[in-house]
Amino acid sequence: MLKKWVSEKSTVNANSCEKAPQKDVSNTTGTTASDKMTGDIKVNNILKGSKVIGDINVTCDLVLSGDVEGNITATDKSNVVIKGSCKGNIESGSGDVDIRGELRNGNITTGGNVSISGKFTGGEVKAKGKIFVNCEFTGRLEGNEIELGANAHVKGELFYVDYISVSRGAIVEVHLCRIQKEHKGENKTPEKKVPDIKPPVVEELTGVK
Repeated sequence: MLKKWVSEKSTVNANSCEKAPQKDVSNTTGTTASDKMTGDIKVNNILKGSKVIGDINVTCDLVLSGDVEGNITATDKSNVVIKGSCKGNIESGSGDVDIRGELRNGNITTGGNVSISGKFTGGEVKAKGKIFVNCEFTGRLEGNEIELGANAHVKGELFYVDYISVSRGAIVEVHLCRIQKEHKGENKTPEKKVPDIKPPVVEELTGVK
């Protein structure tokens, strides 16, 4: 008799990049496959109908089609795609985060880009790249670039560095603020320049006795 798979509260380390000995995976919910969306490389898949309770740590791309109650941490350039639902925070080193399903009660922090076209009921999104929102959003956005799609209904605070774009049809009720760029060497003491002072030219007056 097959046992229904339900994880206890734990931390899951998914690393599909490293070779491992073959194991019986008949009762597991994670698979490794190629996916065009992530550049045709190996990704970690949590299939639809699966539920994970606990934190997930990945070193390769993650595609979540099931449900997770816990935080997701992706290292380096690992991308995270949520097609199902996640209740918790999502953090990636420099990868992209794509919310097509639902993110509840969590924040997004990444050094890459963020796209939200599903449902977001979290609090804050911080990205060093671009943030694209095309759904109902309440909270705080902070990114280098922010783009709001035609289906966006955004309430909260928007902080951007370079520019912000709002498509026709979007509903925006926000506090908007631009963040100043940090320039390298701006705290250095400026070089002192000695002015080149020349003596005035005295013209000889003629015809004066």
